[in-house]
Amino acid sequence: MKTLTRTMSVAVVAAALAMLLAACTVHVDDKDKEAKKVDIQTPLADLKVDTSAAATDNGIPIYPGATPRPEENGDKHRANVNIGAMGFGIKVIAAEYNSPDSPEKVKNFYLDKLKKYGNVLECRGTGGDHGADGDWSSNDQGDKPVSCGDTKGDGWELKTGTNHNQHLVAVRPDGSGTRFGTVFIQIHGKEATL
Repeated sequence: MKTLTRTMSVAVVAAALAMLLAACTVHVDDKDKEAKKVDIQTPLADLKVDTSAAATDNGIPIYPGATPRPEENGDKHRANVNIGAMGFGIKVIAAEYNSPDSPEKVKNFYLDKLKKYGNVLECRGTGGDHGADGDWSSNDQGDKPVSCGDTKGDGWELKTGTNHNQHLVAVRPDGSGTRFGTVFIQIHGKEATL
């Protein structure tokens, strides 16, 4: 009896997965060989990724004279990613750049430019959690101001906003110049849309 119940359970799960996959659509726009656009839609979630330069405008100005970080092994070092599921969504728009100027000069430029989004938090080091440890579906966590988290190493992260709506710039030394990234992160729960 247990074997029959297990077999029936597996058959039901397999049938449900088959229905979900049948309802899934994938669209890849590769007419522009420079930029790949992927749009995946399922009954439970949608995923959109766009790596074109135009799609990675995150509202943060580009440091004067900076150049986009060169592509490496298919990684363009820029993306606009939107994920929407039942009651949850996240949007991340990020781009990386190089500058021959010093990290301190780049940092000071962004300390001024990020002020339009609110108070700027200066964190020593890079690679923090950016609110990832919080409950993303909770407005209580989402409305909390950004914090430095677990940044480490050389460089700085400059952040402004809340856990659910933040702009940040990560700046670190790169040889005699600077490597930096600009990021916009927006998270929502059931009550909002992106």
